[in-house]
Amino acid sequence: MASTRTHTDRPTRRPDDAPARTAAGARRGEAANGRRVRRVRVRRTMSADAVWKGTVVALATFVVLGSGSMVRSAEGMPLGWQRSVAVAVTGAIDRVANFLSLNRPYDWAAGALGLERTDADFEFPEERVPPPADDAPGATTTTTTLPPVRVPTAEEPLRVLVAGDSTAKSLGESLAGTTADRPELQVDIQGEISTGLARFDYFNWGARLAQLLEENDPEVVLFMVGANDGQSIIDGDGTIVAQFDDPDWADHYRRRVAGIMDLVEGGPRRLIWVGEPDVGAANVQRAVRIGNQLAEEEAARRPWVTYFDVASIVAGEDGGYSEFITLPDGSTARCYASDGVHLSVRCLARVMEELVPEISSLYDDGVSPSGP
Repeated sequence: MASTRTHTDRPTRRPDDAPARTAAGARRGEAANGRRVRRVRVRRTMSADAVWKGTVVALATFVVLGSGSMVRSAEGMPLGWQRSVAVAVTGAIDRVANFLSLNRPYDWAAGALGLERTDADFEFPEERVPPPADDAPGATTTTTTLPPVRVPTAEEPLRVLVAGDSTAKSLGESLAGTTADRPELQVDIQGEISTGLARFDYFNWGARLAQLLEENDPEVVLFMVGANDGQSIIDGDGTIVAQFDDPDWADHYRRRVAGIMDLVEGGPRRLIWVGEPDVGAANVQRAVRIGNQLAEEEAARRPWVTYFDVASIVAGEDGGYSEFITLPDGSTARCYASDGVHLSVRCLARVMEELVPEISSLYDDGVSPSGP
């Protein structure tokens, strides 16, 4: 007997089954027809005119908001007609932005991030130099005993600050890499490119170093500048103190060198003034030689300062600048980067062979002579 099904035997259709069956049916239909449906993403494009206008608006916004920063960058350029034009143009933009208060958001952000310039009125401390030795008959040469630099440990490493221009930055990076396996040394690198002691209107190393000493309390400071100082000496407020060719340029520069050295003095802290190496460019070389000589002379008058002569370590056969030098093992090494100013990695390693023991000697004896 054939079985019969009533309407009550049929599967009950649920409302939410319909979309699934519909999608399945569509896929089956596509398969049966041998076709696949491709989804095409429509990309919206901007016209070249819209891109150009957007770029102009963005650049104009950046110029207006950061007008003060642009003025300082222009002021940091070497003296000449290019600097005069840049200062005039950026100064005009900055005055308009100030008048219309368009640069207030940038100023507020700079203030919140601590980027405002507050160093225009910075002054070095009074000179802290011991009295000259008595040259009278019977006078004896004395040594000054300083508070010893503590012996560092891995738990309490010696705080070493490396500060100065871009050559100091390279020096610090090499020092950090060389002493990476010496946990008793903690190297802090604070290098600022295109800086020195001549242009305090662009970057004031006196004010910046005072801030670093207060915030980080380094026990040993390595300071290296000079390659950018073959230009006029200018105060933080923009006053030109002396042109590079003026007879009194060296006297003003000496005072700034001495000011940095006296700023570091305090307790057991030591300063190693790292002299710049000789360079390939004649105009830069002149400033480097003058700066190194003044720093060496001033260091000899201060028992807490050691002058470290990089130039003699990387000198060529004639005792001066040479692109290639002979290393102690007899091999030859290219000593400079393509700019003829910054040392190569190999020559920096050669400098480290002498500099690291110099740093170690500070906490080995704790005594420094009052002269070279």
